[in-house]
Amino acid sequence: MSAAPARHRRRAVPLLAVLLALVSGQLAVPRADAQAGVLLSQGRPTTASSTEGDGTPASAATDGNTATRWSSAFSDPQWLRVDLGSTAALDRVVLNWEAAHATAFQVQTSADGAAWTTVHTTSNGAGGTQDLAISGSGRYVRVLGTARATGYGYSLWEFQVYGTTSDGPPPAGTPISQYKQVAASTWEGGNAPAAALDGRANTRWSSQFADNQWLRVDFGGVATINQVVLNWEGAYARGYRLETSNDATTWTQVYATTTSAGGVERLNVSGTGRHLRLFATARATGYGVSLWEFQVFGTVDVSESTPPLLSPPTRAPAGTGRFALTAPADNAMVTTTRRPAFSWAAVPGAVRYQVWLNLSRTDYDFTASGNLIDLYTKVAEPTGTGYTPTWDVADRWTYKWFVVAVDGSGATTASNIRTFSLYRPTLTTVDDGVRTVNGSRDLNRNGTVEPYEDWRQPVETRVNDLLGRMTTEEKAYQMFYNAQAFPRSGWHFGPAEAQDLHAVLLGSSGTRLGIPAVSAGDTIAGYKTTYPLQSALAAARNYPLDYKLGDMQRREQLEVGTRGVLGPLAEVGTKVLYPRIQEGNGESADVASAQVRALVAGLQGGPELNPASVLATVKHWPGEGAGGEALIVFDNVTIKYHTAPFRAAMEAGAVNIMPGYAGSSLLDPGGPGAGDSAKILAYLRQNLGYTGLITTDWLPSGNWVGAANAGSDVMGGADPGAPGYSMAQFTAGVPVAHIDDAVRRVLRLKFKLGIFENPYGDPVNGPYRFHKPEYAALANQASREAMTLLKNNGTLPVRLNAGDDVVVAGARADDPASCCIWTSYFHAEYGSQTMLEAIRARAARAGVNVHEDTHPSPDLAIVAVGEPSYTHATSWVKEQPYLPPDQLALIQDFKRRGIPVVVALVLPRPYVITEWHDLADAIVVTYRGGEEMGPALASLLFGDYAPRGTLPWQLPRALSDVLRPGGTDTPADAVEHWDVPFDLGATAAQRADIRARIDAGQPVPTTYGNPLYPFGAGLTRW
Repeated sequence: MSAAPARHRRRAVPLLAVLLALVSGQLAVPRADAQAGVLLSQGRPTTASSTEGDGTPASAATDGNTATRWSSAFSDPQWLRVDLGSTAALDRVVLNWEAAHATAFQVQTSADGAAWTTVHTTSNGAGGTQDLAISGSGRYVRVLGTARATGYGYSLWEFQVYGTTSDGPPPAGTPISQYKQVAASTWEGGNAPAAALDGRANTRWSSQFADNQWLRVDFGGVATINQVVLNWEGAYARGYRLETSNDATTWTQVYATTTSAGGVERLNVSGTGRHLRLFATARATGYGVSLWEFQVFGTVDVSESTPPLLSPPTRAPAGTGRFALTAPADNAMVTTTRRPAFSWAAVPGAVRYQVWLNLSRTDYDFTASGNLIDLYTKVAEPTGTGYTPTWDVADRWTYKWFVVAVDGSGATTASNIRTFSLYRPTLTTVDDGVRTVNGSRDLNRNGTVEPYEDWRQPVETRVNDLLGRMTTEEKAYQMFYNAQAFPRSGWHFGPAEAQDLHAVLLGSSGTRLGIPAVSAGDTIAGYKTTYPLQSALAAARNYPLDYKLGDMQRREQLEVGTRGVLGPLAEVGTKVLYPRIQEGNGESADVASAQVRALVAGLQGGPELNPASVLATVKHWPGEGAGGEALIVFDNVTIKYHTAPFRAAMEAGAVNIMPGYAGSSLLDPGGPGAGDSAKILAYLRQNLGYTGLITTDWLPSGNWVGAANAGSDVMGGADPGAPGYSMAQFTAGVPVAHIDDAVRRVLRLKFKLGIFENPYGDPVNGPYRFHKPEYAALANQASREAMTLLKNNGTLPVRLNAGDDVVVAGARADDPASCCIWTSYFHAEYGSQTMLEAIRARAARAGVNVHEDTHPSPDLAIVAVGEPSYTHATSWVKEQPYLPPDQLALIQDFKRRGIPVVVALVLPRPYVITEWHDLADAIVVTYRGGEEMGPALASLLFGDYAPRGTLPWQLPRALSDVLRPGGTDTPADAVEHWDVPFDLGATAAQRADIRARIDAGQPVPTTYGNPLYPFGAGLTRW
């Protein structure tokens, strides 16, 4: 963590003033109004031993809704547990059973969720509604079912726990303070302010060793506060006050005390404000003040930051231009307000008007073609000729809007369409030596604001001004990586940990012109929270979820200022032996296009690059799934199929594309790889109309001049300090006009990212907002939805009895890396479970014993097989896409012993599974399922949810569908056509039809050929 900032000294409130305030009632006093027999359980965190499916979660039994229910798996024993939040004196439990009730059960309490005390036992329960008087205490209460009345599981409409706590009932729901932006007077060591807002009771904020310390939370909107919980560490504040504010400047006191005893304080506080501050005036110890958690409960009004969505995303009407818009002026740049006034000419006979604006949406139809930026939302229906938003318009560079006049009969007339931009940044406050002059950062430190420093100027004005101030060498550095060693470099190869990255960004700010670097890494499946690879996402085909995953990654990266990612991939995988097929989008260009649209839009936070974006780098042009990293073999027909996802990325607003290593026999016969092929890059610009940045894949220094002269703008990963290389060699070999062209594109993107005003993240607090529970839940959902049940003879879901034994074996069973590839750097830091660990934990809830590798007489064997992690090259010989002998032998051995076998198949590429297919009682494909692959698999095996995923590729029936006998990975030995989808075992006539449909832009049949499993195969119910 960085050093603590200098203390902000505050004068202590004089004692006499405090006493007078107490007498006059100006200071609140703690309330301890205990309530007898209140309902404590409703809305509290609730867990269960199992659930029957997604529609009957544990939380449904404590939600106060008698139309929703929890139901368990069909076995004994099962339990449901509620966390009351603090220790309570309990007097009553009400069980509202569904028909599947318990004939025998116990009600138990616990202080820690581990050791349980039984407070009620029933052995002849009749179901219905049971109102039980109990006597006991505990923070946790559970009902433990030991005998079912039916063949189903246990099912409760409601589970209600009544009692009292010393400080009133615990608040329901998530604190409104959790993970919000936070500031503090000081902090010491690694105990950052955000540690008090992260929902974890083992991290804390602690101040420096002085009085008058404060912690301030920004709710992001005006909050109505009803309760504050302070969980003090030993170094607590004896005297403190709570204050609210709407501007973080003027404060209103809502509570104060001089006699706090520390511990956990639950305060019934009433107040409103966007900010809440704890101001500690007197320490109880010689240390500072320290909080495990600072929790604020209430509600937040987000109406000022939430635009009204009065329509779905909609195309503009065909007949526009019937009347004029007046303000904002066309192509205006709005910099003075977030609520610009819209006005237009009156239309005779109009009784109302509709205002349509191309807002950023999360609910686009990602399967539809067309630019996302041309989709509009109705935001208002005024009766007059003007409208001023009541909500803040976010920073964006291309807002389009029009108005529709509606007459008394409902007939409509549309105005012309106008464009404006809005940029109103809050400047960074990092102490980096850059002063603020006239509201702008004085990046070159000369005391005046140059046009490139003035955020009120149009982007092109700033680009032209800065380009004119740069030397040729400074320009060339913007085309290179390694900003950590060369601060003038335009790019940093990430990811880096927060403080290391911050040091790099500080280095950029210290250069002559203060041009920020952009950090971009190969985090193609998430930053700190790792989601499944794109081939696995293609098995789920949930494009709104893909958007959420991209958006999650964007939010995590913004926390610490890493503003780029070298992904997503826009590749269609039609070649079985291509090692990196696991990173692509499966075999369907339609799926690939939708998926790429969603991921790009999520990473950018909208349909274009903006100051809240992470820069997506779409790769590998022009589509290495049609051959691999050596040679792309598509022709004039199949190129349409393989470039479709790149067109989709551009429709989503992508402005950075990475060409791959492979050359193209069509676009540049006999020529070099795409990054230094002028012909391949010209096709991108001329045929696709691409105007954005081109960033090469990692090329050796001998290729840099050739790549720049071919039309590449940024030398991916290139190190200006490479041995035997100098920037003078680059500037001597590349014409200045080429360099200017490239750097103009680089600077344009940087200005649009807003990093000249805000180059940094928050290296102190940002890491405490990584890997939030809701982020892990998204990764889990993505993995669950991708899991593909290829075969099941009734073995799944697991319905074993308590005490039964399961063996989990196989090379991938306890492999912590098999879920992911090398670009998933951080998942292990957050406790990612292997398949073995997750199955063991889930089985324990059912009382089932799990053994690693062997057991004399198991009731079931789960064998986890497939390749370990890899990226550029397969872990096994790529011409052998099938299980090796040792993994095959495991399946055969268990089957030979008469033990039911479930195969958990890590499938990074299409395998031949025919040899062992009939030996397996069930086959579950996990793909590279991300950090939640283990838990998602375990939940599926035990029937907590129904399978949903379907294959993103065909699976070969035999290796002969792929290669000639004894063949190698060359076009001459290939049996499949590398560039044609769905053709394993296809006839010549079928391939001709596939090509004809591609050429005509028609849907391609996925049922041709003779694969063992076709594209889209998968059982989607038990």
